[in-house]
Formats: sequence, structure tokens, C-alpha cells
Amino acid sequence: MLSSPRLPIRTYSGKLADRSRWWAFKPRVGDIVVSTPPKSGTTWTQGILALVISGDPLVDADVARKSPWLDISVPDGDALLQGLEAQQHRRHIKTHTPLDGIPIWKELKYISVYRHPIDVHFSFRKHVVNMKEDVLRECFPDSISEGFRIFLEGEHQDGASLSSIVDHYKSAIKLETNTNLLLLHYADMLEDLSGAFQKIAMHVGIQHSEAVEKSLIQAATFSNMKANADRFAVSAKQGFWKEDTSFFDSATSNKWHGQLAQADLAAYDDRMSELLSVDERRWLEWGTAA
Repeated sequence: MLSSPRLPIRTYSGKLADRSRWWAFKPRVGDIVVSTPPKSGTTWTQGILALVISGDPLVDADVARKSPWLDISVPDGDALLQGLEAQQHRRHIKTHTPLDGIPIWKELKYISVYRHPIDVHFSFRKHVVNMKEDVLRECFPDSISEGFRIFLEGEHQDGASLSSIVDHYKSAIKLETNTNLLLLHYADMLEDLSGAFQKIAMHVGIQHSEAVEKSLIQAATFSNMKANADRFAVSAKQGFWKEDTSFFDSATSNKWHGQLAQADLAAYDDRMSELLSVDERRWLEWGTAA
């Protein structure tokens, strides 16, 4: 029996998400919600969860179907919910809505992952280019400098503006004292995947033997997921991407080197100083390695 959730305290708007979907969702004790800004390690975390839950390094994560974006605004939303309802194993779902914009049940587990905002922006640029459909191109014009200005000054949720990333991060900071939320950073996952894997497994309460865990961690590497994009990429084998393998880009940081002018970086510094404290900014950009 689930307790009443903490209700959303903020309303977010955008073209890509239908937040009313949360009220049609029927949660179960132990469900896992991955809530991140886009291009911050969402699919990587979902892939790790698929490995942790199944205990199978060859699992077909099939995240679009088995771990769907719950509040994505699509015509077949009812089918998405029906698919979730039919699942018998431990369920996990994703959302890009900040934690203060969704219901929080104490019997569920929540995971939020963050990444340097400029890396998010440049990763999203490549993400949009890899789409066959013309989606969010208005946020990513050919001019890198103009696209970066839109990123800094915009307040759009779709396309991951800087303000939307910071809003998401602040919502997690406020909820961090809750034991059912795990905060991760992309840079820390790159630096110590084994440690991140173990944190996720411990957070959701699933253990495996040392030998099995070792095989699962190897399967959880970025390079393995990229090589097996047919099992790990969102909407793989469905013709949504020009190349499924390009869904997983390079798993690198500092993507802006050689891409931005000093004036662009100065504008970013000014904006970040307005939005976050020094310590908050340091963690959002670099994680525990800061």
C-alpha cells in the first residue's frame, strides 16, 4: 500500500512533456524513477538499472519500451501506461521533469544525474543532428555562438536551456535529504563506474555475487553500450535516428574547447553566478572531483 505522495509544487511547461500523465500512472512499491536533464546520463543510468535488475550482461534494455519516458507527449500515451502495467519485474521509468514538478512517493526510489551544463548543450547539438525528424532545431541553429546565446538566455524546458538544467538541479538539492533520492554526476560515473554501479544497486536494494557484478559492470561501460546500441539506445531499430550508435556520443567532458569564444564563456560565467552559489556551481559542473 502506497502512502499519499508529496504533490508537485511547481508547474513546468513545454512541447515534449505531458505532466498530467503522472496522474494516470499507477505506481508500485519499489518502482524506480530516473529524473534528469536531457543528455546528462539518462540512458546510461537506465541501462545500468536494466543490468542490475536482470542480472544479465546480455539483457536487451529496450529502454523506450521497458523503461519509458513516462510523461512524454505522444498520441499513444495510453499504450505506454498499459505496457508499464503489464510488466511483472521491478520497474523503472524516466522523466526530464524536475523533482518539484512530479509526485514523490516515499515507497519509490528516485535517481537524478547531472553533467556540466555546457557539455549537455554540445551533446544535445549532436543529438538533434542525429534525429531524422526536425525536432528542436530552433534551439540549435547552425551558428554555435547563436545557439549558445539561446542556451544561456532562454527559459525553455525542451532543448535544455541553462535555466532548465539549474531548475532541475535545485529541485534535487531540496530533496537530497530524502533517503529515497540518489544524486549522481556524469563525471563521477566516468571516473569510477564500478563505484557508481554499486551505489545504484545499493540504492535500489539489489545485490549480485562478485562474479556477476563484475560482468554487469563491464556491460555497463559506455563503450559496450555504444557497441550494442541495438540493445541500449533509445528507440533503437525503429528508424528514429540516422545512426543508432551515434545516440551514444563520446562520453567526454569539456566538449566546448575550441568551440566557444572567450566572450561566450564570460557570458556563461556571469549567468552561472546569478543562478548558483560557488559550491553549487562547482558540483553541478564537476561532481565530487571538483
